[in-house]
Amino acid sequence: MKIGIMSDSHDHRSNIRKALDIFEKKEIETIIHAGDLVSPFCVKMFEEYKGKFYLCSGNNKGDTAVISKMMKEVGFFYLEIGEFILDEQKFALYHGTEKLVLNSLIYSKDPYDYVITGHTHKKLLRKVGKTLVINPGETYDLFDHPTVVVLDTKTRKVEFHSLD
Repeated sequence: MKIGIMSDSHDHRSNIRKALDIFEKKEIETIIHAGDLVSPFCVKMFEEYKGKFYLCSGNNKGDTAVISKMMKEVGFFYLEIGEFILDEQKFALYHGTEKLVLNSLIYSKDPYDYVITGHTHKKLLRKVGKTLVINPGETYDLFDHPTVVVLDTKTRKVEFHSLD
């Protein structure tokens, strides 16, 4: 399964559009957003996407009540931590605001195949035991060059793609 991963878009609509274009070209089956989407109007940008869409809140929450309601039509929304199975592999989704919480997911006694995080706006790929920790960097362009990730769960290959 091919999964598109993004984070920290902070309402940057043109970069969200670029990310969705990359995901379409790469034939992404599922999109995971690791938080700080922020405004409900950005949820609408994912309405035409036909695959699964997972989103967690971040520290820039926006109107979570409206986002939660809108996400019922589009995908899955988690206020803090999301746990789900895709392609028979176990995922944890957490924005990464609290280092202790993030570390508890990464070093879980029942390890995840993937821990997807954001918050730092810096891309990261790290292996801890069997767990791949992935931060796709930022979709916004505040600190770094904006990037997204394409993950192939069959090969566990992670590719970073620039939005520049």
